[in-house]
Amino acid sequence: MVNNQKLVNKILETISKLTFVEKRRTITYKDIELYPSEIHLLLFVYHFQDKNLTKIADRLGLTKGAISQTLSRLTKKGIILKEAEPFQKNQLHIQFTDKGKILMDHVIEFRGLLETEFLSYLKTKTSGEKQLISDFLDTLVSIMYKKI
Repeated sequence: MVNNQKLVNKILETISKLTFVEKRRTITYKDIELYPSEIHLLLFVYHFQDKNLTKIADRLGLTKGAISQTLSRLTKKGIILKEAEPFQKNQLHIQFTDKGKILMDHVIEFRGLLETEFLSYLKTKTSGEKQLISDFLDTLVSIMYKKI
C-alpha cells in the first residue's frame, strides 16, 4: 500500500514529466515539424472549427496574440490559410490546405495510437475504478487551475 505523501509525490512527478514531454515533443511528417502549441491549436480548429479568435484563446487558455502568432506560423508552413472576416471583428476564416489535411490525418492517426493504448488499459478496469480515475482527473484539473 502506498502512503498519501508518496502518492502525492508521484502525482506531482507525473505532472512534471508530462509537462516536460509535452513542451519538447514535436511531430514530424515529411518536411513539416509541428511544435506542441501548433498541434494543440490545429486539433482545436480541426475538432471545434471555431472561428472567433477570442473564443479560441479563452478555450485554450492563451492570449489572442499567442493564437495569432501560431496561426501565422502554420500559414507560413503551408498548413492552413487564414483570412480575417471583413465584417466581423475577431472572426477568422481558417481552412486547411491539401498539405494541412494530409498532416492532420497523420496527427489524428498518431493520437489514435495513444487512444488505443489507453482504451486497452481501461478495458481491464471495473466501472467503479473507471469512475475513480475520472473523478481523480477532474480533481487534478481543478487543482491545477486554482489560483493560489
